[in-house]
Amino acid sequence: MGNPYSAKDFQLEVLDRLAEMRNFAEALDESWNKKLQAVKEQRLLKFDSRTLIALAAVALSITGYVVQDARNSSRQDTEIEATKARVQRLEQIATTNTEARIRTEVQLGELRDGQNEIKTLIQAHDSASRKTGARM
Repeated sequence: MGNPYSAKDFQLEVLDRLAEMRNFAEALDESWNKKLQAVKEQRLLKFDSRTLIALAAVALSITGYVVQDARNSSRQDTEIEATKARVQRLEQIATTNTEARIRTEVQLGELRDGQNEIKTLIQAHDSASRKTGARM
């Protein structure tokens, strides 16, 4: 027959089972910690993705404002250039009109002088014809 089962054998068996249980508990603890860490990282990733989405939305908003401001600036620049061109054209027209008005005034002055000469000649002719008519 075999060796009798003694208290020492019982203690060794209990210690072996305790060691197994300890190893099992440590493995469970390690597995649990890994799963917790994975959940925490996943939550951080979710937080990071939400943050990235929020930052992207802010960046798009800012970009929208910048683009709108650039459009407004471009439109304003275009309007300013168009206004400058209109003002320059109006100045050219004013210069041309002033030159034409001066030429017209000079021509009118010459016409008045010519009319005065003609009046003087007609009066002289009339005076001469009256004198000759009166002598006849």
